[in-house]
Amino acid sequence: MFYGICAYTQEDNKPATCSGDSVLTLQDEKYNLITNAKKLSFEGAFDKAATLYGEAVKIDPKCDACHYELANILIYMDKEQEAKENAEAAYNLDPDNPWFALLYGRLCFHFKEYDKAQKLFRKILVHHGDKQEVWFGLASAYEEQEMFQQAIGVLDSMAIRFGDSDDISYRVFNVSMDLGNYEKAVAAIKKVVNNYPNDPRYTTLLADAYAEMGNDSLAIETYSEIIKENDSFAPAMLGRAELYRKKGQFVHYFKSLQQYAGSKAIQPETKAEYLNLVLKIPSFAGHFKSNIDTIFAILSTVHPVSMELKYMQARYFVATQRPELSIVILGQLTDMDGNNKDVWLSLLALEYSLKMFGQLEQSSQKAIDSDPGYAAFYMYAALATWSKKQVKQAIAILEKGMAKARYDSVFMDNALSFLGDMYFSIEKPKKAFAYYEKALKNNPDNATVLNNYAYYLCLTKSKNMDKAYTMSKKAIELESSNPSFLDTYAYILFLQGKYAEAKKMFRKALAVGGDESAVVLDHYADTLDKLGERTIAEIYWSQALDKPDCVNPEQIKKKLKGN
Repeated sequence: MFYGICAYTQEDNKPATCSGDSVLTLQDEKYNLITNAKKLSFEGAFDKAATLYGEAVKIDPKCDACHYELANILIYMDKEQEAKENAEAAYNLDPDNPWFALLYGRLCFHFKEYDKAQKLFRKILVHHGDKQEVWFGLASAYEEQEMFQQAIGVLDSMAIRFGDSDDISYRVFNVSMDLGNYEKAVAAIKKVVNNYPNDPRYTTLLADAYAEMGNDSLAIETYSEIIKENDSFAPAMLGRAELYRKKGQFVHYFKSLQQYAGSKAIQPETKAEYLNLVLKIPSFAGHFKSNIDTIFAILSTVHPVSMELKYMQARYFVATQRPELSIVILGQLTDMDGNNKDVWLSLLALEYSLKMFGQLEQSSQKAIDSDPGYAAFYMYAALATWSKKQVKQAIAILEKGMAKARYDSVFMDNALSFLGDMYFSIEKPKKAFAYYEKALKNNPDNATVLNNYAYYLCLTKSKNMDKAYTMSKKAIELESSNPSFLDTYAYILFLQGKYAEAKKMFRKALAVGGDESAVVLDHYADTLDKLGERTIAEIYWSQALDKPDCVNPEQIKKKLKGN
C-alpha cells in the first residue's frame, strides 16, 4: 500500500483528491529541497537553507524532521522565536522523539518558560536517562524556579548514575551556596580544586565558601595563598578586600585595595566597576576620603589615560565637596577627548555653579569649537558673558547659537526666554516681548516666560494688563509654590487696585520663601500701606533694605520717610 502526501483544501480541511503522479512529484520536490537544504547548511549558507526547509514545510506541514532542522538553523540565525515555533511543531508531531523534546525544552528554557522546560526534560529522562545534558537541563530549570532542593536531588542522582565529574561538582557547589549549605558546597568545590590545583578560579570559590560559612581566617588564608601565586587575579583580591571591609578591618581593607588598584594586569574597566559599587555606599566616601584619595592617586599612575576612571574621580571630588579638584580632572579629560559632550557639560556646569565666569567663558568657547552644532554650549557661553554685564555680547552668542546649532527644544525654550530677559534689561521691551511671544509659541506652558512677560508688562505700565493677569495666573497654576511667580500675580492685583486680594497672595509668597526677597517685601509693604497698615508696612520696607538683593534702597528710604 502506498502512503502519499496530499494537499488540503482551504474550504473543508479535508484531503483533496490527488493523483499518484502528483504525489510523487511533491515527494520528489520535498526530497530535493531537504537534500539541498542540508548541503547549504553544511556550507554555512543558513539563510538559503532556512528558505528551502521553509518550502519543504509548505509542501508537507507534517514533516517533523523539516521543522526540527529548520529550528536548529534559525537558532544560528538568532531567530529564537521562530526556532521555538518550529521546535514545538516537531515535538507535537512526534512527542516521543527525545531530540525534538530536548530542543523544544531548551528553547522553552531560553524564553524563561521553566515549568514547561522542566516537564519536557523529565519526560525525556523516563526513557533516555543516559543523556547528561538532559539531567543538567532539568537541574537548571529547577534552579531558575528556585527549587534548589530538587536541583540538588537531580545532581546527586547524576553523581550516582554517572560518577563524580568536575561539571557535576561545580553545579553542586553553586546550588549548595544558594541553599546556604556551605559544608556541602565546600566539599563539592574541593573536588574540583584537587583536579585543578593551579587554577585560581576554583580556589577562589573555595575561599568564598569559607567566608560565607563564617570561617574568616581560613578564607583570608586561602585568598592570600591565591594572591601570592597570582598577584593579578582580581576575584581573589576583591574577595579578600571585601571580607576585610565587612569585618570592619579597614586598615587591611585599604591595603588590599591599594594592591588591587596598583595591579597593571587588571583592566581599568574592572576596577571602575568595583569602585563604582563601593562609592555608592552611603557616607563611605566622606568617611574614608583620604584613603580613597590614595586609591585614585594610584589609579592615575597605573592608568593615566583611562577616561572612565578619571571621570569617576571627577564625580567623586564633587560628592566629597571638592568641585575645584573635579574641574582640574574634567579639564584633563577635555584635553584627552575633546568630543565628549558629557565631560564638557560637567565641566561647564561646575564652573557656572562656582561662579568661575572667566574660566567658564574660555571653556564654553572651546566646547563650541569642538562641536559648533551643540546648542547647550552656547547657553553657557552666554551666561558667562552676561555675568560680566556684557549683555549685547551675550545676546549675540545666543542668537548665533539658535542660527547655527542643531535644534534642541530645551535650549530653544531657555534661549528665547533668556533673550527676552536680556533685551528688557537694555530697555528694548518690544524686542523682549517679541522673543517672549516666540517662546510661548514654542512652549505655551513655559511658566518662567509667562511670569517674566507678565511682570515686565507691568513695569512698562502697559495698557494690556488683562494679558499680564492671564499669563501670571497660568504661571502660578503651573508652579503654585514659586515665590517669584506669586509675587508677580499679587503685584498685578495691586496695580489693578485689588489690595485685599493682593495682600493674601503676597502672604502666600512670603510663606514659600518670598521673605528672603527684597522685591517681594517691598511690594508687600506697598500693599499694606494702601490698606492703611502703615506701621506694619514700615517694618517690611526696613526688612527689604537689609536684603542683599535690594537694588532700589533710595526709593524705599523715601517711602519710609513718607514720600
